[in-house]
Amino acid sequence: MSIIPEKQNKITVLGKNNTDLTNLIKEALIDDQIILIQNVSSNEADTILEKTATVFNLKTSLETQAGFASIQGHRENIGHYFMSVNSRSNFEFIPPHSEGSQSGNTQLASFYCYENTTDGGESILMNVNQNSKAWETLKEVKLKVKLGNIELTPEQISMAKMMFHINIPEDIVKDEDRILKVHDTELEGVQLVEVLQTLEKNHSVILNTQLFSYWDSVASSDFDSASEFYSLLKKAELLKNSESNLMTLEQFDNASNRRVWNSGVQYAELFNCKVTRKLQKGDLIIQNNQTWTHATNNWTPNSGKRKVAAAFA
Repeated sequence: MSIIPEKQNKITVLGKNNTDLTNLIKEALIDDQIILIQNVSSNEADTILEKTATVFNLKTSLETQAGFASIQGHRENIGHYFMSVNSRSNFEFIPPHSEGSQSGNTQLASFYCYENTTDGGESILMNVNQNSKAWETLKEVKLKVKLGNIELTPEQISMAKMMFHINIPEDIVKDEDRILKVHDTELEGVQLVEVLQTLEKNHSVILNTQLFSYWDSVASSDFDSASEFYSLLKKAELLKNSESNLMTLEQFDNASNRRVWNSGVQYAELFNCKVTRKLQKGDLIIQNNQTWTHATNNWTPNSGKRKVAAAFA
């Protein structure tokens, strides 16, 4: 794997007391920069993010994401808009991904640091290459619904959209879909079906163009994504290991149980550059969720505490 260039100049550092802060954030996002604001309180982080989302007409999305933060049981609300990040076992890392899926089309990602005193826990933010040939072969795991003779109520259709990013009737499983897994639901005759489908471009509100994104539904389904990130961390000397040094890739990989296929993806072709930063107390990061992925390396258990919250719109 070739080395992906580190470009710290892709971070725009802004002061929280700047009177034109919202417009400066907007300009930096349109320039596809990562924004860093330091020494921010959790309440200030909520306010700054709300104003940023409003500029791009994303406030409703921000509120919706926060409102359903805990509905699937793996996150909880912290503050008004921010939520806990995914839990992990000892020594697990989080490989790069853009939050959500192409049907959800999440535009903004933000991260706020309460504390980070571990011997690792660096955030690795990676900018996708729109001209990469990898997009021709990458696929997304998509959740669809298989209905027997059941007709869902409008309320059930709305809940399915919020919880699973399912749009009915568009996301009713088709005969040509490659079915990976079938899950029963509480509704008799209704099943959720995982299928593998071709990746398409989505509209970017921030950049006003069509873009490919390395969605979580793409990155976390692919065995090769985990092995590429493992290699990247080892080369950058960012991988923490147990004293035995006998851990397998699956033990490091937070998404190992979601991977179902090998794409052959190579990060050096997929990403233009990366930005590595160990978030400090009071750091607020805002980025374009479609053009930048986020990831985290691991740390040695009991080496310190790490509490980082995330928000999306």
